[in-house]
Amino acid sequence: MYFGWRMVALAAFLYMLMMGTTYGAFGLFVIPVSDEFDLSRANMNSALILFNIGTALLSPFIGRLLDRYPTRLIMAVSAILFGASFVTLGFSQSIWVNAAILVLPLGVALPGAGTLTMSVLLARWFTIQRGRAMVLAAMGMSVGSIVVTPMVGWLIEEQGWRTALMAIGVIVGAILLVLSALVRERPGPDDIESGSQQQAVNNSGGISTSPTSEKPLSVATILKMPTFWTVGLSTALAMGITQALSITFVPLGIDKGLSMMEATSLMSITGAAAIIGMLGLSVVADKIDRTLLMTGFFTLGALLNATLLVSHSYIMLAGCAVILGIAAGAMAPIFYALLADCFGTMSFGTVRGLTTPLLALFSAAIVRFAGEVYDYTGNYQLLFTIFVFAELLAALLMFATRYGRSKALAAQPAG
Repeated sequence: MYFGWRMVALAAFLYMLMMGTTYGAFGLFVIPVSDEFDLSRANMNSALILFNIGTALLSPFIGRLLDRYPTRLIMAVSAILFGASFVTLGFSQSIWVNAAILVLPLGVALPGAGTLTMSVLLARWFTIQRGRAMVLAAMGMSVGSIVVTPMVGWLIEEQGWRTALMAIGVIVGAILLVLSALVRERPGPDDIESGSQQQAVNNSGGISTSPTSEKPLSVATILKMPTFWTVGLSTALAMGITQALSITFVPLGIDKGLSMMEATSLMSITGAAAIIGMLGLSVVADKIDRTLLMTGFFTLGALLNATLLVSHSYIMLAGCAVILGIAAGAMAPIFYALLADCFGTMSFGTVRGLTTPLLALFSAAIVRFAGEVYDYTGNYQLLFTIFVFAELLAALLMFATRYGRSKALAAQPAG
């Protein structure tokens, strides 16, 4: 077996652990922590905002380090930071100390120990089947919420939230540290991925997937490339809309006359559709030009918002939830594969890090915008209409990537 598939399994396991104990488990700590520190729900939710700010601001630096220094070293340091951060949160009696930990050490640990690092490693290990590898690994994030998060909930109920935090720090931190020793930086001469190089070029819309330099591109060079902005802005816009729709579905269902259980079940449908969609996508992810694939997802998003304008029954909303789940689960891994195609593996860490604050900024702005539009109009009709045109704009920008490539990275292999 090609060793790269072991890296995919490792990435999926890391994603499961880290996402299941952070984003997936955050809601479990809201009530006990807010009760102990006498915090409002709004102030408690600010913890997640601080965490997002930390990861967004620090990811560009982590990405740059991954292009210049050994991955094992970065993962090992990040694993120690992850464990120490959770243990400190378990002991801390200060809100300000907790806030600082969420922004800095945990802001480094999450991308450094897994979420950013493993996508860089997968981009290095796969060229022909890069899309499939990214998609299969990303399934670990969904599995984390199903498997790991309930275990955290059980631990909180049995031992209390402080003990749960300390246990997560010790156990998960130790596992991450051990796994960091198992990664391999790049394929060796005996590691040969099945398929042809020309197939990889076809997947990326004709963009050569081989780096043109043995050194990573500078940040200034990357930011001057039209491809960075067409790919980054279009995806940031579409992902921001997807996140806004995800938090809108339950209140939308209630506004349409559904019971709380029926409205909540829409999110369960979304989660199941995301997993099933990723399984299906893994079959075709490397058989379709990735720019066309992303353009198709964005166009599907426009269709989804248009359908939401006329959806009033549970059946129609459930169908929309299926579409949302497929789009939400598929966009990120294909986006990362496309970045690796466009900029080469030598610069992928830097590019991946630079897109993180872009995605975070758009998501925060669009989620806020969605709330403002609803407060102003009293319904979601105007919002969905705006989202239809925004998704079409994202599709147009992504499709333009095929014609705005940098000359330095668009050279076709001879013959």
